[in-house]
Amino acid sequence: MTDALTNKIELEEPKKRFNFSRRKLALIGGILLFVVAFGIIFGLLPLLAIKSDVAQLSGEIKGISEGIQAQNLNQSIERLSSSKKGLNKLSSDYKKLVWLRPIPFIGGFYQDGQRLIKSGNYLLEAGEIAVEALKPYADILGFEGKEETKKPEEMTTEERLMLALDTLDKLQPSLDKIGEKLELARSEVVQINPNRYPEKLFGKKIRGNVVALVSIIDGTAKMATEIKPIVGYLKPLLGIPEEKRYLLLFQNDAELRPTGGFLTAYAILSVKNGNFKPLGSFDIYTLDARFGNRLKAPQPILDYHKNVFNWHLRDMNLSPDFQVSMNTFLENYGKVEDRKKIDAVIAIDTKVLVDLLKVLGPIGVAEWGRFSAEDDSRCDCPQVFYELERLADRPVGILKTERKAILGPLMHSILLNIMQSPRKRWPEFFNIAFTNIQEKHILFYFFDEEIQKAIEALNAGGRIKDYDGDYLHVNDCNFAGAKSNMYIQESFIQEIDIASDGTVTKTLTLDYKNPAPPSNCNLEAGELCLNGLYRDWVRIYVPKGSELIEANGSEIEVKTYEDLGKTVFEAFYGDQAPLRPLGKAQLKFKYKLPFKVEKGQQYKILIQKQPGTYGYENIIKLNGNQQTFELTTDRELKL
Repeated sequence: MTDALTNKIELEEPKKRFNFSRRKLALIGGILLFVVAFGIIFGLLPLLAIKSDVAQLSGEIKGISEGIQAQNLNQSIERLSSSKKGLNKLSSDYKKLVWLRPIPFIGGFYQDGQRLIKSGNYLLEAGEIAVEALKPYADILGFEGKEETKKPEEMTTEERLMLALDTLDKLQPSLDKIGEKLELARSEVVQINPNRYPEKLFGKKIRGNVVALVSIIDGTAKMATEIKPIVGYLKPLLGIPEEKRYLLLFQNDAELRPTGGFLTAYAILSVKNGNFKPLGSFDIYTLDARFGNRLKAPQPILDYHKNVFNWHLRDMNLSPDFQVSMNTFLENYGKVEDRKKIDAVIAIDTKVLVDLLKVLGPIGVAEWGRFSAEDDSRCDCPQVFYELERLADRPVGILKTERKAILGPLMHSILLNIMQSPRKRWPEFFNIAFTNIQEKHILFYFFDEEIQKAIEALNAGGRIKDYDGDYLHVNDCNFAGAKSNMYIQESFIQEIDIASDGTVTKTLTLDYKNPAPPSNCNLEAGELCLNGLYRDWVRIYVPKGSELIEANGSEIEVKTYEDLGKTVFEAFYGDQAPLRPLGKAQLKFKYKLPFKVEKGQQYKILIQKQPGTYGYENIIKLNGNQQTFELTTDRELKL
């Protein structure tokens, strides 16, 4: 009996263990099924919906942009409305992922998504305000709309301009509302930390796109703030009701100088009721001939400019701060001309002319010929550029003083063509003007302090700015290096090392490359010397109090001093080892910043672009992360 019972127990035990395992497996299976179901319902399905929402929203937003570019206001209005609906759907689907928010690390990405959606809403609201404000004036500003009672061809240039300015006055209250919405959008995206994102994921760039998105929204908000002050001064600037006279300087950016280019020519423009009239156009050498050799050249010219011993007006833009340079220029200009007859100095370079001619097409200038933005095989550059250089520098049987006087007639012809263009083209011209101002191809110095404040708020004054944080401005000066800047490519690499005690050490590498073949610089044979040996006076502006540790590549011992509230490292190359056509050059500076960065503290840097330059590549390396961008405008980064 006992043996039987024992055998029964032994036989039953395995069965009992089997039952326990089956229940455990069932439990695990149930949990896994729940997780999979949860993942599908609350993860996969919302993600698929979000992907679809984003694709549809991207198409609608692209439609808004296309409508603006085509100056089709009705299309933009329709796409704005559908974009708002699309963003609302995206927001609804995104909320299904709210369970991710409390999860460490992942929750940060969820919150970034929320911030982007909120920012998008504010941007669309700003767009709605803008199109509603534009509706009554769409036709006047060149957008599709109602017909005017007076046809464009029946309106004078002055009438058309006054109509546009009156319209802008009426739009000004809306600019405040738009600015408020853009600021709200900016306040959301600046909370996003791009460094939490990987450089790439599945081969696609991630961090760079996040940085670009944040930068665009931040820049748009700042742009709205910058534009507002100048709108109220547009009428006075265009000679309404009193005439204004401007000294127009042409800076040849192919021969780069501290404020954007060699001062080649100048003109006096009068504007009254929006009607521009050239009062004279002259070669800078004509002015210098009258000024004479009354001043000894400053030390940088004596040190770096070949066989130049006197300070000429054409070389007086030595400071990288446009206003400082122009004060020096005007002080001496006033010794040969009456500076009281001008209200401001406006400087432009070749990019402005090229951009305008791309829209206008070829234009003729009486006694000077035809000018266009078409490619010229003689220099692999725009035809207008080659013709200006040919007229200015190629030896011919007429006086040089007569050849550089083209600026006034050319600008007058361009302005006349702009004012007589169909209104549909006007937004293109506004865009060209604004872009070239932002990129420092147009600089202003007004003697009226209030107007100048508005100009500087627009970042159109070419000033070296004060900044609380890291700072960099690289300033190159071509001394007797032909027109090589037309071909030279430049890049900056900033490697930032933050020690455990917060000490910041930087290594700045400047790479110069000239990929073009040399020109025939035999001037006696009548050749045009564009690409030759490049001689470069280089100044690096960094935070005041920075200490140079070491430098390489300079032909002189690097000088350290203070200027414009910054510490400056001065270098030079070009006598012993110039940058040759098809050649390369490099400068390297290692220095310590005057402040420390605490652990977890955001790293701020302002990089100011030199006027007359064309988007040098910038690479910033910090804490194993890298950002790459083209420096087309001043750029503030928070890393």
